[in-house]
Amino acid sequence: MEGSLFLIGGRRTFPGWAVAVLVVLLVSGSRTVAAETIRISGTGGAMETMRILGEAFRKNNPGIRVEMVSGMGSSGSIKAVLAGRLDIGLSGRTLNDEEREQGAVETRYAKTPFVFAVNRTLKITGMTLEGVAGIYAGNRDWEGGKRIRLVLRSPKDSDVPVLKSMSPAMSAAVDVALRRKGMIIATTDDDAVDIIESVPGAFGGTTLSLVLSEKRALRVLALDGVVPSVRTMADRSYPYSKTFFMVTRKNPSDAVLRFIAFVRSPAGSAILSKYGQAAVRRDGNLP
Repeated sequence: MEGSLFLIGGRRTFPGWAVAVLVVLLVSGSRTVAAETIRISGTGGAMETMRILGEAFRKNNPGIRVEMVSGMGSSGSIKAVLAGRLDIGLSGRTLNDEEREQGAVETRYAKTPFVFAVNRTLKITGMTLEGVAGIYAGNRDWEGGKRIRLVLRSPKDSDVPVLKSMSPAMSAAVDVALRRKGMIIATTDDDAVDIIESVPGAFGGTTLSLVLSEKRALRVLALDGVVPSVRTMADRSYPYSKTFFMVTRKNPSDAVLRFIAFVRSPAGSAILSKYGQAAVRRDGNLP
């Protein structure tokens, strides 16, 4: 009879059509789970903290999985968002006109102090901005004769505009350094701090967020007598910072909107602060 169960060897079995329906339901259910995965990648300074935010978010949203995809950087992650391969790109720069025209949308969510760091074999704890500009302009030795190993980034990297904005002297010195042959040029944020950690005499720029979230074994320097921190950035006694953006396509999924709301919530702000970042309003200013 239609809709009946059959007995085989004393066990109940479903007719063929019922098994087919069950398979369809199971497949549909697995697709629903996959559709609730939020894929994120981007600038290295933001990645580890975003992973921690993802873990905290999932505690109250168990049906949504946050997947961190490594190695894309700011520009690569924006391209991946536009291509549909990422749901959120983490960028250390604002979108350009072409990216906006293609449908990318940015949300400012945090600022972190942009800092200078050295290999721990050096005893130095602070510098002046004038001294930093001198290193980029060509000073080759630390006091005591140890060679300075300056770690640069690609001219297109989002750190370069931050460096050049610090002062006219820094802008000119960065240009000089980028033209100099034989310099160490790190491809990613993590490559830069890897080199500073491992090369005696190494010196370079990075973000406090990366150093704290990844527990990096290097020394962050005071600059002009001010120790970089969320507090000194907020009171403007330490004026050098980098802004992080979450980049999505227009009309992102409900899961993505919920995650962005969590990052910008008091709970998300507390996590950001713990790892060297201050939550910002959409206009980029601190609350």
